Amino acid sequence: MRNKGYIIVSILVILSFYGCNIVPKSVQYQREEEKLIGSADIINPKIEEVQVILKSEGYEPGNTDGRMGKETRDAIKAFQESMGLKSTGYIDKITLTQMEDSRRAKEILESKKDYGLKAKGTGQRGSSKAEFRPTAKEIQAALKNAGFDPGSMDGKIGARTRQAIKDFQKSKGLVPDGVVGPKTWTSLGKYL
Repeated sequence: MRNKGYIIVSILVILSFYGCNIVPKSVQYQREEEKLIGSADIINPKIEEVQVILKSEGYEPGNTDGRMGKETRDAIKAFQESMGLKSTGYIDKITLTQMEDSRRAKEILESKKDYGLKAKGTGQRGSSKAEFRPTAKEIQAALKNAGFDPGSMDGKIGARTRQAIKDFQKSKGLVPDGVVGPKTWTSLGKYL
């Protein structure tokens, strides 16, 4: 009996020495996810961003509350399957990149529609690039007028201005990434 114990310990030592990974896949997925978006055991703004993206893509992640529940995991799996990715239900680099790319593509398409209609309605021809390339001072002024404190009106997008942008985006149901892209500016520009 004693020899069996030594054999098992010897095998485990040899396996670990040669780099054999005996950690379950789900634990590996969990670790990678935690490195990318932080803990899934608490209310997490990164998880809320994922939920908003999933919802905008037509998946049902449940409430967009920053909690990683079964519905969110199922929505992640469905998203991964639709993109031809390994369907784990966990966020990995490839999944996160695909989600962000999908969100950006959708925002660009929507902004082109919005600006195309605006240009046609005013009799202007071509694109109106100046409309979705605001200066930092314009962003700060619009945030202040909308009731969100960007800090000093210094024309710099610092931490306080970026937080005000995120707060504004959350209030409008946009992805709270702190970046004023075409979709955010469509909502924010009205306050200038």
